[in-house]
Amino acid sequence: YGIDILGITETHRPFSDEIVLDNGGLLINSGRTDGIRRQGVGLYLSKKIKNSLISYVPVSERLLSIRLHSKHINISVVVAYAPTEDADDKEKADYYQQLNSVFIELPKHDIKLLCGDFNARITSDNQLWPGVLGSQSLHTLSNDNGKRLLDFCALHRMTIGGTLFQHRDIHKGTWKSPDGRTVTQIDHVCISTDWSHSLLDLRSYRGADIGSDHFLVRGRFRIRLKAVSDSDRKHRRVPAVEGLRNGILVDNYNVALKNRFDVLPADVSLEEKWTNFMNGVTDVSLDVLGCSFIQVRNPAA
Repeated sequence: YGIDILGITETHRPFSDEIVLDNGGLLINSGRTDGIRRQGVGLYLSKKIKNSLISYVPVSERLLSIRLHSKHINISVVVAYAPTEDADDKEKADYYQQLNSVFIELPKHDIKLLCGDFNARITSDNQLWPGVLGSQSLHTLSNDNGKRLLDFCALHRMTIGGTLFQHRDIHKGTWKSPDGRTVTQIDHVCISTDWSHSLLDLRSYRGADIGSDHFLVRGRFRIRLKAVSDSDRKHRRVPAVEGLRNGILVDNYNVALKNRFDVLPADVSLEEKWTNFMNGVTDVSLDVLGCSFIQVRNPAA
């Protein structure tokens, strides 16, 4: 399924640790501190992007936070496992209070992704929740957990991705009851509303063998992750500006630059706009024109 980042709930692994898997990927776990094999959340990073990891915080057996280095802006990912719909109000309130505390501590300007099992049915009435959801939810009405998730997303300017894309109902449901009669959409992926355009698609996949009564939920994002390599430390890349003498490259350059600026967030500070402008020009120049390397000299030499 070509997955680079995978949030996992109900890992049933106690304590917190990280494991390098046989395929070169990295598995980070956040479990109970009493050794009991219940609950637990985890996050898998593929071999390709594991070096993008900046840090992670194993908050509890229900919450795990990580931060990734991206080409343009860093990304904070929170994996969540909410109490069931039948849990008492205090347990739910405590959980969302802890989740709120986690989000408050995230760097303000990061792209934020929230994924996991929320046991939350979300309404399809998006008129009451502009920016928070689309009209493609599997359900007509929200349950109590759904209302709590909607309130949380509205507070933190998050958009529920599974409600944005038109798919058959069979590709919206994320959990099936043991008797096979009930299918609900209770697992969700949420993204910062200002960056919701970077989410290209999201749906469930029933054919994935994940050993669970939940289905795999897969999203496609237009976000480039980046690791700092040794060569980047020794050399500085600059655009090959001589390519601007080529008329065809100039046309391609102008189109790419326009496309880049079209997806930049508008509701940011003047300083951020300038940073985004500079990064946009540099990145497009490198992508379209190619690059030249300048040797970085050792000051002591």
